[in-house]
Amino acid sequence: MPKTSAAAKEARQEQILNAAVRCFARKGYYATTVEDLVAETGLSRGALYLYFPSKEALYVALSDRWTCGLEEAVQRRVTAHMSPGQALQLVIEVTGDHVEADPEACRVLMEGWTLGHMLPALGDQVRQQQVQARRVFEQLLKAGVASEEFRADLDSALHAQLLLATVQGLMVEWHLSPGSIDWHQVAHELLQSLRVARPQWLQRNVGAKGERIGR
Repeated sequence: MPKTSAAAKEARQEQILNAAVRCFARKGYYATTVEDLVAETGLSRGALYLYFPSKEALYVALSDRWTCGLEEAVQRRVTAHMSPGQALQLVIEVTGDHVEADPEACRVLMEGWTLGHMLPALGDQVRQQQVQARRVFEQLLKAGVASEEFRADLDSALHAQLLLATVQGLMVEWHLSPGSIDWHQVAHELLQSLRVARPQWLQRNVGAKGERIGR
């Protein structure tokens, strides 16, 4: 029997994941049966199990794929010269773009946040993802405080939790009312609440190009 090439295996795995996203987004984890997945993929049950040994394993893989895709999207746009605030704004904006570009996968991800209490493998992954997201936010906040871009009195750990809760809450809101969230405006407003406030006299003396025009 000829061996399947690595490229062919990857393509088949991607086919299965794409089909699973449609099933889980349409019916939810528990209502989706293996027969549904078999019908959606066009594969036999045995062929499906060659790639994913269980429905739970397939769901975990989908959650991981969404998160990895988000990380890759951020990495493609982040640059070395960005300030911590600019990098943080980028993370929020790219998250919003990711939600809008892949809404079905996002719905699967959000269901996974609650399923983690019942599915051990998924629960471990959700906790790791939450810890990593908070760590990224906290590191950027600490860097912003150190560079005096953010307020000196900022509790970085607390605000990292607040930022994550806000972003995830807006993800839910977007799905309840698609198109209702302007992610770029949200990012701007969140950053404004963290930045060092300039005295009013200085704000009045800032020109259109951001240069002071008086003393």
